[in-house]
Amino acid sequence: MKIKSFPSVLTLIVAAVLAWLAYDIAYDSESNLDVFVAIGTALSVIITLGGAMACQLNNQKVTINFKVWSSMMFVIMLITNFCFAEFGVKMPWYPVVITCLLIVYLGFARTIAGISKV
Repeated sequence: MKIKSFPSVLTLIVAAVLAWLAYDIAYDSESNLDVFVAIGTALSVIITLGGAMACQLNNQKVTINFKVWSSMMFVIMLITNFCFAEFGVKMPWYPVVITCLLIVYLGFARTIAGISKV
């Protein structure tokens, strides 16, 4: 697996902008849960969008499957993060849901990346 540098930088920029947007949506002057939403959004965007944009596998068909899976999970993670940002962060629920989604993503991504023949 190769990781391209320019798409990686773009991923970091997009992650920073989306994390700032999630922070702004979740902003509450009484609590600091908006920081958790920003961090969770940044991590999930870096991991999923990084897989979709920056990763190149040995087999072209496997790469396409990996990019489609990463793109689908990117959309799911964005919807989840912005729903938590808009409707309120429930502290035990937010990290559990985001972590479970990331574990599912990484588990399937590892399986897809391990395929040698298609």
